[in-house]
Amino acid sequence: YDIQRVKEVGPDRAAAEWVVRCGGAVKFDRIDDIFNDYNVLVKRCAELDPRVPSDNVKVTHIHAIDASITGYDGLDGIQEVRFVRCGNLHDFGLEYMAKAVGSHLGYLEIDSCRRITEYGLAHLEKCSALKSLLLSNLKHVHGHDKVLQRLKKALPNTEIHFPAR
Repeated sequence: YDIQRVKEVGPDRAAAEWVVRCGGAVKFDRIDDIFNDYNVLVKRCAELDPRVPSDNVKVTHIHAIDASITGYDGLDGIQEVRFVRCGNLHDFGLEYMAKAVGSHLGYLEIDSCRRITEYGLAHLEKCSALKSLLLSNLKHVHGHDKVLQRLKKALPNTEIHFPAR
């Protein structure tokens, strides 16, 4: 997480650059493209002046597939996050994400992330804005039924898909 870069371009653009640099993809609210190429992202964002309100873009979607993600502070426009085969994502990462964006994140997918356990999933109870939660292939989550019931109780307005193994 590059604090200096956040000061220069804002939290959304700094986070987007980091996500794409680490192999993920992002989408902004005011740009139709999905960016998965760092050079294309930087070139397109270079056209924007972070001091001009109409040029301030918000990250709405993060797709971390075989990627590593950090730095959710200030991402108040985020709507969707997908973690697929994120080998470095662990329980603490979910805790951090839930605290930072749980009040407005609408869609979350966690698939085949080997370091996630039932303890990490418990942090998702803070994601009060979730409309959809998709959990799959989480081999280190024990007590599937108990975890599912806990999530359903904490997130009654969330459609939760968590197939048993």
